[in-house]
Amino acid sequence: MNLDELVNSVPEPELRERLSHWVGEWKQDDKDVEALAYLISKWHGNVWFQDTEASNKFHSDFHNFKNTAIDNIGGLTLNERLYWFGLFEAWESGNETNHQRLRNKLHANA
Repeated sequence: MNLDELVNSVPEPELRERLSHWVGEWKQDDKDVEALAYLISKWHGNVWFQDTEASNKFHSDFHNFKNTAIDNIGGLTLNERLYWFGLFEAWESGNETNHQRLRNKLHANA
């Protein structure tokens, strides 16, 4: 489950829209993946899902995403990083300045 799929997994439309907003802002700024992990953790800690089971599932899905994509980022290729963080479109539509911003965001300066 990549970042966009994680956001779309939130069953409550209002909560999903708010998370989508925050993730969308992260995709546009210069903050790295650790800031994203903090952002999602903080978001989840400050919202109330109507269903505790849905909240627990989101927590589990986020934990799996974090372990695979964020904690293991050093073992991923640039293309894998773009996939996991839903940044292919930003890469394809960008120039060299934007490419460098994305490399910095994804710790892929090699």
